[in-house]
Amino acid sequence: MGAGLTVADNQNVTHESGASRLCGSIVAAVCLAPLLIIGMCLMLGWNEKRAVCDSKAILAGEREVQLMGCTNPRQWNGALVMMNCDVKKEGLPTFTGEGDFSSLRYTGTGLKVKAEMYQCVESKHTETHKDRSGGGGSTTITTYTYRPEWKEKPIDSTIFEKRYSGNFMQHCGRDNPSWPSGVPQSGTKYAESVNVGAVKTKLVSSIPLETPIGVNTPSGWNGGTSQYRSSKWRVSSSGIGDVRVTFYGNDWAHPAATLLGKNVNGEITAWTAPDSWMCSGSKLQDLRMGSFNKDELFKSLQIESAILTWILRFVGFGILWFAFSLLFAPLEVMADCIPCIGPFLGDSIEAVACGVSCLPATACCSLVVGIVWVAMRPMVGVPLMLFFCLVMAAFFVFRMQSQKRRALATSPAGPAYGATGSQMGAPVAAVPVQ
Repeated sequence: MGAGLTVADNQNVTHESGASRLCGSIVAAVCLAPLLIIGMCLMLGWNEKRAVCDSKAILAGEREVQLMGCTNPRQWNGALVMMNCDVKKEGLPTFTGEGDFSSLRYTGTGLKVKAEMYQCVESKHTETHKDRSGGGGSTTITTYTYRPEWKEKPIDSTIFEKRYSGNFMQHCGRDNPSWPSGVPQSGTKYAESVNVGAVKTKLVSSIPLETPIGVNTPSGWNGGTSQYRSSKWRVSSSGIGDVRVTFYGNDWAHPAATLLGKNVNGEITAWTAPDSWMCSGSKLQDLRMGSFNKDELFKSLQIESAILTWILRFVGFGILWFAFSLLFAPLEVMADCIPCIGPFLGDSIEAVACGVSCLPATACCSLVVGIVWVAMRPMVGVPLMLFFCLVMAAFFVFRMQSQKRRALATSPAGPAYGATGSQMGAPVAAVPVQ
């Protein structure tokens, strides 16, 4: 662990040998990295297929959608319809509160409860340092810190790692109390269905629950029309045990909504787009608050699909980059085992491996995306395949140049004869000195 290392009472120090690190890096390179590469290639391929099929379904829906009114539930029966109507309160259930708020009665599309207790929370920070003397080992210092925070779930402080440390005593001092029976649990409840205009839909969770609900303030609580607080379960001067509760429902002041789907006898369900090349069963259904015209709604659907596509692309590329860098991890650990200069050499290999791994990750990502788009949309897929070939060519050129430099560096130097030695002509007779 190193001479002169001081360990605080809220820290743990562990040491891992070079052999253990090498075995772990080999397992990661042989087992974990291939699984990640295969998994991300499959995910990227599925994501591109989903993006193309969703785009086709949205375009088909935009062509076939019919505008529906708010009074006749049988209008355009069996067709894809779109409507701008109000969310109706009729037929919705009445939600009740729990604990000290059992008097709450709310009729709406749902009820969201956010209940929090001020509790002591454990945080963990880990630092790992290589053994600078060589050997490939590493020392890990884990520091545990504590401070009170508002949390929606009960936290058992009796299992904290450094419960009796000075940091715990200074910032918390007491264990967290159990969750009081008078305080409701956080959670969200929704109605099974809701009426929008003259039709019914089950997309109730698409209606946001963000409007605070007022309730009669129970005994031992204080607060206004939105948040209610109580200190009757407090166990320390730092406020641990204080609770606060907020109730949310849908905004009845702005009930306008836009609904899209297939009208089946007055109920809006998912509409299935016509099958196309490599796309079948793509569905279209949406409910969002506010009034949108046809162009605005379908443009929003395209944008949301594109955002999801790019998020999954970046996630897949990042994991591929990480997976390819794992293939070089054993080289870094083996370099760390060299005495004196090992850790510095290992750090250099790690930095180079990180940069080099970007090339195969980029090429692999482009290859998978290109294959899918070549099959589904050749005008876009062919340029992607060309980009993949350029990246792979750059990677192989880099490898060949590196091998050539290593070969020149390790080859023995031959005798240097100079230019005159190679151009010697006929022998010249010696002339005696007078």
